[in-house]
Amino acid sequence: MPGYDVRSPSARPLSHVELGPRLGADLDRRLLGDPTNRRIVDLGCGAGHSAVGLAKRGARVFATDPDVDQLQAARKLATRQGVTVEFHQAGPAELAFLRAEDVDLVVSVWSLSLTDNLERVVRQVHRVLRTGGHLLLALPHPAALCARSETPSAADIPWIAGQPVGERFVHPAEELVTILSRNKFVVDALLERPGHGVTPETLIVRGRRLGA
Repeated sequence: MPGYDVRSPSARPLSHVELGPRLGADLDRRLLGDPTNRRIVDLGCGAGHSAVGLAKRGARVFATDPDVDQLQAARKLATRQGVTVEFHQAGPAELAFLRAEDVDLVVSVWSLSLTDNLERVVRQVHRVLRTGGHLLLALPHPAALCARSETPSAADIPWIAGQPVGERFVHPAEELVTILSRNKFVVDALLERPGHGVTPETLIVRGRRLGA
């Protein structure tokens, strides 16, 4: 299964957060809403299109990525677009630069498929989110990640939570719901979106932070 960010930068939108391959602005409006004047964290921002797009729409954005080259590209994009984004070279669970209950929304598009320890990330997100704030995760769907081709009959890699498939880890919906619930989130949206064929390609989960 190809990585999500293999497309050229010019093919990625700034008008909305693209939550997966071939997914449009309708999901952004439905799951993120109006970002104006909201404090938003983009975990694993890559080349910065989600972070910069949110800043252009009026959000105060904090963006992290462990890859220095990706951050350099993201900073250049922010400069070209004339917006301010606070970038940090950091892993998804390295949020010490944020105060407790400091942000309204945390978004991660596919980047958390590169970590095997989602619970550590979710614990840190819970710390920085205000009560009632949301964590929105988009991940490659296990059915597509474990398929050797786009036909369901070719899905002959065992579907095991936490198993690496290439550089990405399998994170099924039941794992996400369990981790979120255990860390005082309530899941208020769970969506599976298809790719080219009948196999789901993107898994999207949104959790709302409960009080301490």
